[in-house]
Amino acid sequence: MKEAVSGVSIFQIVILFILLFTAIMCLTINNANAFGVKDEITNIIEMSDGEFLTPDCNLSSSIVDAVEGSAYRVTGKCEDGYIGFQRDGKRVGDGQEASICIREVVVTDQIQNYLTGVLQNFAPHGRYKAAYYQVEVFYQLDLPVIKQIYNFKTKGETKLLYNTNMGACL
Repeated sequence: MKEAVSGVSIFQIVILFILLFTAIMCLTINNANAFGVKDEITNIIEMSDGEFLTPDCNLSSSIVDAVEGSAYRVTGKCEDGYIGFQRDGKRVGDGQEASICIREVVVTDQIQNYLTGVLQNFAPHGRYKAAYYQVEVFYQLDLPVIKQIYNFKTKGETKLLYNTNMGACL
């Protein structure tokens, strides 16, 4: 009887370590997948100089192709200030789950307002705009039998882009 109890305990410990190892492997694979998608979206935004939205405020086909070409299928809630998009590039409403979240951060508005007040001829050719974009995607900790346990976020941002015209959509 003593050997049977000892055998069951060792079997439970082995199963526990197998589940733990599987969870760590799933987490690292999902993290690498989300990181790759985020980098691809960031590169597309930089290469298009911030012109990554269609006239109806959906994502461009290049971003949709990059997302659909990967195994990325995780969704989550966007933070305040971010605009959410589905995998097919369509914009989602506030409070809905999204696959991709993007936010435009304009860095020149306050500086331009100050300098225009101080220097009368600061911007003789009109207003100049510099902005960068923050991209947020999700990955999850899941187990093969239990499925999704917890969502994590990974964020990235583009370099500073000048004279972008996406302010109406974002």
